[in-house]
Amino acid sequence: MQGSLWAEARLALSSIADTASKFDEDGIDIHFINSKKEGLNVKSSRQVMDLFDSIRPYGSTYLGRTLDVLLGDYLDEIEAAKPDKVALRKIKPKNFIVITDGEPSDDPEEVIANAAKRLDAGKFPLAQLGIQLVQIGRGEEAKRYLNRLDNTLTEKYQIRDIVDTTPYFGQISHDALIKIMLGGINRKMDRSKA
Repeated sequence: MQGSLWAEARLALSSIADTASKFDEDGIDIHFINSKKEGLNVKSSRQVMDLFDSIRPYGSTYLGRTLDVLLGDYLDEIEAAKPDKVALRKIKPKNFIVITDGEPSDDPEEVIANAAKRLDAGKFPLAQLGIQLVQIGRGEEAKRYLNRLDNTLTEKYQIRDIVDTTPYFGQISHDALIKIMLGGINRKMDRSKA
């Protein structure tokens, strides 16, 4: 993701950070696929812009590998806390918002399916974890691929639905922003056409 698409991703995430900070005092955490640099507890669009300015996009899009690490860490945490109800309640549900310009270099399908299977096996609440795929740019191939991840995994693997997809075309409406922030964990928002 380079050039204008990188700028679009920066702008989209800036809007998300400003809105999310109104609802979660911890802000958002930002991870990049091709950089070890991360932003933790980001609460403002300025912090997002500074973080994006410090990174140059390059290389392939290894979304499966990145999600495997991030989802695995979170699932390990909630599974370890499950025997202690008090400890488990202290762990917030998590919505991973993935901003992408296209089909990844590796397929995250099995990673997503395995995460959903772990959630089901642990009988965690449906809103415990979600993945929101935000497509920037207008690539039809990417759109089809992301929609497939959103709409076919539940039936194919007999798992809960933890994926939602939302296109992003520059300006982001309030309704679209709410769908992005909640669509991966709230089925009603997932089905909305914001």
